[in-house]
Amino acid sequence: MLLLQVVLVAATSAVFLAAFESFSAVSVWYGGGIAAANALIQARCLRRDRLTPERTPRQTLAAAMICVVQRFAMVALLFILGLGVWQFEPLATLAGFIVGQIAMVISGTQQLTQK
Repeated sequence: MLLLQVVLVAATSAVFLAAFESFSAVSVWYGGGIAAANALIQARCLRRDRLTPERTPRQTLAAAMICVVQRFAMVALLFILGLGVWQFEPLATLAGFIVGQIAMVISGTQQLTQK
C-alpha cells in the first residue's frame, strides 16, 4: 500500500513541479506524508485488533472509535502545522493527501477482491 502511495504521490508531485514551482512539489509530498501516516496508524489499529480477539462487541466498538479519533486528530494536526505554521501550498498539500487516500482505496479494493 505504501509503495502505491509513493508512486502516485511522486507522479502528482511531478505534475505540480512541471505546472507550478518546486515548493508546490514539496507540498504534494507533505500531503502524501499525511496520508501515509494515516495509513500507518490504521494498520497499527488493525494489527492490534487482530491480536486481541477475545473482546466484547462494546470493547471492539470502543477500540474502533478510539482509532478513528486518533487518525482524525493526527490528520487535523498535520494539516494545521503544514498549512498554518509551515505555509505549504494548500492546493498541492490537499492534492497529495487525496492521492495518498486514493492509493488506500485502491489497495483496500484489491485486498477485498483477492479474498
